[in-house]
Amino acid sequence: MAVATELADIKFSDDAAEAYDGSPYARELVRLTGERQAASFEVEVARPQPKASWHHAAFHTVTAVVGAGVLGLPHSFSFLGWPAGLLLLTLLCGFSIYTSYLLAALHEAPNGERLNTYREMGEALLGPRKGKLLVACVQYTLMVGLCITYSVTAGQSLKGVASDDCSGKDCQAGIGGWIVAFGGAQLLLSQVPDFHSLWWISLLGALMSCGYCGIAIVMSIITVRSNPRPPSTSHEGLSRADLVFGVFNALGGVAFTFGGQAVLPEIQATLARPPPTLQTMMRGVGLSYVVVILAYYGVAISGYAAFGAGVSSDVLLNITEPTGLMAAANLMVVLHVAAAWQVFAMPIFDAVETKIRHSMRAPPRPLTLRLLFRSSYVAAVTLVACLLPFFGELMGLISSVGLMPITFILPPVMWIRARRPRGAELALNLVIAGSCTVIAALSLVGSARNIAVLAADFDVWSG
Repeated sequence: MAVATELADIKFSDDAAEAYDGSPYARELVRLTGERQAASFEVEVARPQPKASWHHAAFHTVTAVVGAGVLGLPHSFSFLGWPAGLLLLTLLCGFSIYTSYLLAALHEAPNGERLNTYREMGEALLGPRKGKLLVACVQYTLMVGLCITYSVTAGQSLKGVASDDCSGKDCQAGIGGWIVAFGGAQLLLSQVPDFHSLWWISLLGALMSCGYCGIAIVMSIITVRSNPRPPSTSHEGLSRADLVFGVFNALGGVAFTFGGQAVLPEIQATLARPPPTLQTMMRGVGLSYVVVILAYYGVAISGYAAFGAGVSSDVLLNITEPTGLMAAANLMVVLHVAAAWQVFAMPIFDAVETKIRHSMRAPPRPLTLRLLFRSSYVAAVTLVACLLPFFGELMGLISSVGLMPITFILPPVMWIRARRPRGAELALNLVIAGSCTVIAALSLVGSARNIAVLAADFDVWSG
């Protein structure tokens, strides 16, 4: 029987553990992970032994999940309104927790084999060809897109720190130089050798995300209490087409805030055993979602209540006083996205550098390879960010083409393939995958149209 057929028939269940050992599936898994290839001994020795604990996973997960997209939630609510905005946020939050569990449960097979990357998981469960097409391409597109979006976010926030006239919806113009400055900082941070070595950067990022979300919530509440009348919730001056495409883009804006699943398998791969990594990983994920729920609902509700339809794609840009506190908040955003940038870039660095080492008889020294490839990657991302400095629209675009499949569509599909659930469990997975496919399609249409309209007469260097 062909390996592909065996892949289709294997279940990750306790009663399949005996069949799993020594099966063609196991041999295919060994080939995919490279753990037992004769030529891979040198690579295995070079790979650091997993030694992280649950709090390391929590640092990485908070940094990855609680992204700067949370600051765009009030802007998305301004197009969706209160009922639809709260309903969508609640559904996607629940879906995200569930798909995080699915990925954690699929990471480790009954005999102890670990699928250490999202790509390995996709190839093992969907087959080598589908795994590369459906997982690797989408995952890397998402991670590159997140790096671009976070570079734009950092540029806006750096301008907000340095400029007194950067407020509301007018802060995207003239941020090219600030994006380049942020890229220079990433050149240095990108030389960190591996994922586990990022733990202190992720801890800093997690603390910063809590800090700026807290400031946004408190200052928005103060604004609500100080306003004699609630702000307008209607987008005056927008055409019907602008409103419709704005709603489509807002769907992706809400979904964009749940992007951590793109690197959850890579985070789980750093965890030491015992205990089983599922138990350890879910402790880290549980802590991160406590932060997610408090931050997301707090920022979305308070920001929309304070500024209504006039809210910026980054709610901090609507708050100008006190100057020192808001400068600190924008600086926290920069530090957080600097850490998140590295969390999403590290799997790309690892995959490309591993492939280069395998393909070359005399590969360059690790430091030389890092300097050459990672510097080129940072430069390319910075260039694209300067050309497309539209934070709100980029959130919708990246969400539709990368984040929605990785976070909400592929985990249920892989779970169905691996576990063959029935009844209510099967229906739940199909509903999540199907509904999120529709949201992704609508978001793609809205964000692509809005970017085309904005790019027609926009100057990133002056404003």
